[in-house]
Amino acid sequence: MYRARMDDDAALVHLMLGAAGVDIERRGPRDWSLRVPCTTRGIITVGVHAGERTLAFRAFFMRGPDHALREVYRRAMRKNLEMQAWRFATDDSGDLWLITEVESVLLDADGLDGLLGLLSTYVDETFQGILRLGFNLAEGLLSDPPPPVGGGPPHH
Repeated sequence: MYRARMDDDAALVHLMLGAAGVDIERRGPRDWSLRVPCTTRGIITVGVHAGERTLAFRAFFMRGPDHALREVYRRAMRKNLEMQAWRFATDDSGDLWLITEVESVLLDADGLDGLLGLLSTYVDETFQGILRLGFNLAEGLLSDPPPPVGGGPPHH
């Protein structure tokens, strides 16, 4: 009985994720990968895991910085104070991630759209500044957004 309910829940999550208007790939019985468009990065990939009562979202933001580590992490932590739902986190390698967890019963298609929209906004607001702070880049290197993936307009 419990196994059947979890399978039904995963099927409902799959339908909701598929209706979000982003590229979706099933990665396992309770795991998905979403490709969310954003201006500064083109696409940000989001891993989704359906737990017993929650959906956990994890988006890779950038590799750990080459220098100014304290300043990069401080900027990300300060940004956490302003953000809704999403928060910056770091892994053992020092890479930066954006993560959130939402109760499955509270998330509908509109809520998912809003959550992914917030992610895209936060990436657009912070990516270039944090990248410039943590890596030696030539001036003007990031002034234009990347070209769309696949040569056409991003899928919405």
